[in-house]
Amino acid sequence: MASPARSGFPAHTNSRLDAFLRRQLQPEVYDAIRAYEPCIVVSDSEKHTFKYVVLSDRLIYLTENPPKSIRRAVALRDVVAIDLIDDYPQFLSPPERETNQHIRIIHSSNVLKKECEKSKGVKKFPFPFHHATSDNKKVKEEINPSVFWRGKEPRNLNESSLRSEEKIKHFSQLKSELFLKENTLRKILCLITELKVAAQKNFILKRLFWKTSDLFYFLVNKLHEYLPESRDKSTLQNKSQRADELVACIEIIQTLGLMFRETETEASRLNTLAAKKGTLFNLLVILISEPQIPKSCPVFDIQLVADSTLVEMSFDAELQKLIVEYTDTATALLYEILLVFQQGNLGLGSTKFAISWMMSFLQSRTPIITFVATIVKQVVKGLSASLQLLRPSQAVLLYQQFYILKSCLQHSKTLAECIRNDYTEEFRYFIHIPALEKRLPLWYPLTQPTIQLFHEVLKLVEQKQCVKY
Repeated sequence: MASPARSGFPAHTNSRLDAFLRRQLQPEVYDAIRAYEPCIVVSDSEKHTFKYVVLSDRLIYLTENPPKSIRRAVALRDVVAIDLIDDYPQFLSPPERETNQHIRIIHSSNVLKKECEKSKGVKKFPFPFHHATSDNKKVKEEINPSVFWRGKEPRNLNESSLRSEEKIKHFSQLKSELFLKENTLRKILCLITELKVAAQKNFILKRLFWKTSDLFYFLVNKLHEYLPESRDKSTLQNKSQRADELVACIEIIQTLGLMFRETETEASRLNTLAAKKGTLFNLLVILISEPQIPKSCPVFDIQLVADSTLVEMSFDAELQKLIVEYTDTATALLYEILLVFQQGNLGLGSTKFAISWMMSFLQSRTPIITFVATIVKQVVKGLSASLQLLRPSQAVLLYQQFYILKSCLQHSKTLAECIRNDYTEEFRYFIHIPALEKRLPLWYPLTQPTIQLFHEVLKLVEQKQCVKY
């Protein structure tokens, strides 16, 4: 999968398996591989079989050791629960018995229940998933060993390398153009949008993004130019220009969120964040701060009042809409950063992150109180605005909002007291389980995890005991 020249992922590569995957998989599938690890597969048809599990952006594959064929085990969209089982496998001998993770993945449809015993001696890929409830009696366990996936015809072994080189060249060109000093805001917006679209299609661009820290540093600094207020003082009276700046900031934050997503195991990401902790904390302050917008200019000519009022109302409405979109986008990125700190040290020596550091930093910044208030108001609005079902994007945002509230309640005494003291009525009359269940469709995979997370938030709100630091 990842050669030594490719961003250091995974930390321990298997050259034989990597070469096999390169031969067997389509170039775009190979480039989208996130991780591979040795595991013990236990099922009705296989008893303690040593294999490799390969994780791509859409599928989980299994292959033998040594690899001879590769089989699609499950599509990620069919996953309904991932559980970390707290037990010791009897078929392993010490010390392996005590240094492993037992993971059970439960799938919908023709459900395959796969239990992988994964050695901690090999770098883990820690999923940012959370436990989901599931009725195991209704789960049909099935493994279809006849389903194999191979390329339809032999391909040139250099094909994948050539495609990767094209993506590297494209990325380098985009970065070079972004760094040009004469760029206008509109040009920067176009380049960032191109980068975001390219990264959505090709995971390798995410690896390239984190391989060096210069682009991360550039984007955060660009945000700082416009947030919470613009360095260009002329925008204090120019609503159109301020709207353009907010559009660009939203695009930058969406791009950063994309770069954080599904890159948990990228060693280069953690190294970049560790090397640029000051930049990371500056980003946190930006995300929790409300963007400043121009106030209406006084108009003294009576004839101009009517005309200018319509224009002002139009710009005011657009700016308010952008503020809402910005807040939602900032919430999504803050959630991704929370996951980084929640996962803590991932075995990279001195490269460590702790959720307590992050929450201690946030609670010391004045804007966090207003930001938490905004989150609570958004949750209230989302659960009580109407009886319409939430769209998928709204359901994801609701989950992220609950996760942020849970982190505040768990790891910040100051913020926990603020939430309990200031928003008791909101949680009593508006934020409750019946309202949540009416808005979340049962067929959304995220519904059960959201309900479980909501229960945890309610429990933390109700308790008066000390929180963890």
